[in-house]
Amino acid sequence: MKDTQSFPTPPEADLYRRLSGSFPTGVCVVTTREPDGTPRGLTTQSFVGLSADPALMLVSVDRSSRTLEALKKSGAFVINFLEAGHDRLALRFASKADDKFTDVRWSPSARADGAPVLDEGIVAYAECRTVQSIEAGDHWIVIGSLVGGEVRGGQPLLYYRRSYAAWPGQA
Repeated sequence: MKDTQSFPTPPEADLYRRLSGSFPTGVCVVTTREPDGTPRGLTTQSFVGLSADPALMLVSVDRSSRTLEALKKSGAFVINFLEAGHDRLALRFASKADDKFTDVRWSPSARADGAPVLDEGIVAYAECRTVQSIEAGDHWIVIGSLVGGEVRGGQPLLYYRRSYAAWPGQA
């Protein structure tokens, strides 16, 4: 049966969202700093371990993100891989709040120009230096060279069809 529903957005955009939502992903908070040192961050599921040699990581950022300009200017960022049970942290950094870091404990990265490493709620983090930024549709692709990081362990937070869940396997 053909779907005759009226779409508020082009059918391709709706199909894209439904297809993308059918693939479970990990949840990350990408952090950086403004030139004046103000911390910035955003939630994304668009992370790719791009290359092992050289070690490159990729994140995709909506061009309407309030963090994008700082990310493009700073030249460095941290990918904080969220731990299961930290849905509120994901929602906080997905919001348009002015100061997402209120009551969030973090430490400045020594290798990524002081970009915030979240002290709690992460299973790992990757410190990166930007090597390339590419405009693609309504997003920017930011590729970073891995310069440091740590694996802390725990269960990762997953996102699937607009809800958060814990990874069902062993940590």
